[in-house]
Amino acid sequence: MPLKLRYNPPMIKKILKLFALFFIILIAIFIVADKIFPLNLQALQKDESKILRDTNNEIIRIKLSSDDMLRFRSQELPEVLKQSVILFEDRYFYYHFGINPFSIVRAFFHNLFHERNIGASTISMQVARMLDGGERTYKNKLKEIFVALQLEAHFSKDEILRFYFDLAPYGGNIQGVRAASLAYFGVEPSKLSYAQMALLSTIPKNPNKNRLDKISNINSLKNKVIKLLYKADIIDKSEFKRAQNEPFKNKRKKLPYNAPKYSDLAFANKQSKANLNLQMQKDILAILKNTMQNLRDKNANNAAALIIDNKKMSVISFVGSHDQNAKNGKNNALFMKRNVGSTLKPFIYSLALDSGLITPQKELIDTQISLNEYAPKNFSNFYLGIVSASDSLGFSLNIPAILLNIKLGKNSLYELLDKVNLVENSKEFYGESIVLGSAELSLVNLAHLYTIYAHGGVLKPLEFAGQNFRNFNDSKRLISEQSAYLTAKMLSEANRAYLGNAWRFAKNSPQIAFKTGTSYNSHDIYAIGVNANYTIAVWIGNFNHEKMYDLTGINDASKVIFDMFKLISMREDTKFIHEPQGILTKAVCLDAFRLKECRNFRLDEQISGVKLQDSCKNIRGEELEFLLKNKIISKDELNQSPCKTELISKKPLFFSPYDKAKFITNDKFSKVMVKCIAYFGDEIYYKIDGGEYIKVKSGSENIIELGIGEHSISCLDENSNLSEINIQIRR
Repeated sequence: MPLKLRYNPPMIKKILKLFALFFIILIAIFIVADKIFPLNLQALQKDESKILRDTNNEIIRIKLSSDDMLRFRSQELPEVLKQSVILFEDRYFYYHFGINPFSIVRAFFHNLFHERNIGASTISMQVARMLDGGERTYKNKLKEIFVALQLEAHFSKDEILRFYFDLAPYGGNIQGVRAASLAYFGVEPSKLSYAQMALLSTIPKNPNKNRLDKISNINSLKNKVIKLLYKADIIDKSEFKRAQNEPFKNKRKKLPYNAPKYSDLAFANKQSKANLNLQMQKDILAILKNTMQNLRDKNANNAAALIIDNKKMSVISFVGSHDQNAKNGKNNALFMKRNVGSTLKPFIYSLALDSGLITPQKELIDTQISLNEYAPKNFSNFYLGIVSASDSLGFSLNIPAILLNIKLGKNSLYELLDKVNLVENSKEFYGESIVLGSAELSLVNLAHLYTIYAHGGVLKPLEFAGQNFRNFNDSKRLISEQSAYLTAKMLSEANRAYLGNAWRFAKNSPQIAFKTGTSYNSHDIYAIGVNANYTIAVWIGNFNHEKMYDLTGINDASKVIFDMFKLISMREDTKFIHEPQGILTKAVCLDAFRLKECRNFRLDEQISGVKLQDSCKNIRGEELEFLLKNKIISKDELNQSPCKTELISKKPLFFSPYDKAKFITNDKFSKVMVKCIAYFGDEIYYKIDGGEYIKVKSGSENIIELGIGEHSISCLDENSNLSEINIQIRR
């Protein structure tokens, strides 16, 4: 007789109550345990890697986290990527409460009877394990279950899924799906193909075996995920076929590592988006490397360059060292100060234009001069004599620039540099050698200074990698708008004779204001170009200050400038510096010395409101001697010159020796050359100590013998003007 089960409602109710009580007790225990052992989310707070992007949103550089991990917190993720992971890892993710009892039971019986174990971890449990990072033991498994329940209690499913994508291991030092996307495919997750999403979905299950830079059967796993997506109607048939056939290489991409010196500073300034233009950075680096390849045999090992966007006043390209692997290549030219050669001369001509000392075609005198112990020479060791101001700047002559700077007095190059804190010592410390670059500057300081030609004589603050360069916050006018334009125009019209071999570089390039510089003994060479849009500056030398062989700025550094400006002009419309109002074209007497009648009277550009200075007050004895000696003017013309009244009262000029000079000798006597030049008159009289006056020709060279000790030398001209100096002869 069959056994009949009797329906017993009171018994069922009692059982249900017991189950309910049991679950209430479990929940109570969980709530208490959750309070005692709160979630540890520190793994989610670990230091991220950093990305620096350029002005066009291209990646400049990716920097690893402080613990050398490639780690990013995910942003917006594609829906297909989420579905790929859920289908592959935990298809019931949105339906369970952190653990899947059916999966646990299935895994238990499978592992009981099979050698190859399977897991039952849900995505929530995997996140729990990632948060803790412990070994896979039964004890830790129970802990994972508890933490998974905590996650489900405190966070939404989407938040837990985001934790998974942030914490999941993708092989090596790659953590998180965004890091994996950048490391394996070089793109953000939003730009991944379906095949790439499927590939990434398979890695965390076994990150060491399935990492994409290892050889494995990852393709079969990828196709498995693609098939799951297709069956779930997440992708259509054509997308399924394309994803199946899409090839990939088992390799990890190199992380972008551009502009290291610039990006170091940008990261330090907590920048993620920079004003740097990555394309220009790559272009000028390529040009610089090509140039340096040809200079190796001349002991030129290091180079640096930068580009300033004159409109934004931002450094948009900076090569602190053209080759990190070159000799001393890990150094950085950013703050390195060096002698800048002739690159500061244009500012003297700008000041001279503003002071009325010159107009562009005004005649200057290029001749030998002596400034106490300093006897400057031109780079070529030749003197050109009479030369226009424009040609003098174009040929980068030393003597006219030095003489102009002397005549500027208290409005000279030193004062201009001092206004913007670019000199560290007194004016006397530099003397006239400041004209030839003895006030050492960094390449960035030099380029920044040249931007005044694009801004009408005003030095504006410069943004560099997210900060104001040198904390220079206020714009300062250094020269007039008119002299800025006229100087830039003079620099843009450098003739072929000056450019020499560089002519082939300059040919067909856009109009730019261009200047080069070579420091003493060729330790450093420079080239700088400016137009309305950009300022580009280049330095070539050695970080250890070794001498280079037979290099000059014009022949060897100029190529970088011209090539870069040509390249820029092919991509965008660049313009030369705009001509401002206030420049007059009028007939001007261009004579170097004021005669009774002007010999060279013709049209030239002049700044409105600037009165030309009287050359009678500024001419030096060496200049006058040159004019007379070379018969450019005659003694009769000098006598009839309006300058006679001014010159007749000027004291004679000692060309040699200079005051307070010291001479060393091994004998009882030392030979000293005495040369004194009168401003007016053919003859001079000199005497040694308390001796008799000796009459000689003005400007003649006279050798005398002097014994050990201190001596005074007097020089008297025909008009009773007396100059005296003291020298010392030491054993």
